[in-house]
Amino acid sequence: MKPFVKYGLLGSALTIVWSLIGYVMGNEMQEKLKWLSSIVMIAITILCLVAAIKEERAAGDGFISFGKAFGTAFKTSIIMAVLGGVFSYLYFQFINTGYIAFVLEKTQEQLSEQGMSDEQIENAIRMQSKFMSPLIMGVFAMVGGIIVNTIISLIVGAVMKKENPFGEIK
Repeated sequence: MKPFVKYGLLGSALTIVWSLIGYVMGNEMQEKLKWLSSIVMIAITILCLVAAIKEERAAGDGFISFGKAFGTAFKTSIIMAVLGGVFSYLYFQFINTGYIAFVLEKTQEQLSEQGMSDEQIENAIRMQSKFMSPLIMGVFAMVGGIIVNTIISLIVGAVMKKENPFGEIK
């Protein structure tokens, strides 16, 4: 199995498990720990990208160009982003079906505390709810994952490259 496939699937599995742990802890706890959760997800991504590049580099006599390192990281991250988007859709559609209502309720409370009128709150909630269907959230998760993971792939590829000082050997 190619390294980018192996680590893309592994990274996806790990992030799914992390999400399910958050689900078991409950919506309220998920909200409180969302920054920690984001950091864990990024750490999982970085570790999987590094592992994929290391394996690819080992297959290339210990050398890897920036292009090859970035390509490996990018393909790994695309697998993770696509599977993450599919999981997000399934998660909100079938597993944590109450999360969207929970977020909208929290938003309503926050807007009320800020002194907004009932009409303003109603309009804000109506607008926010248009973007909070499981399908849209899954698509946003995938697109956001591709964007963030591409940036991470560029950085990891630049750090992990190890050019052959004798040039490309064919």
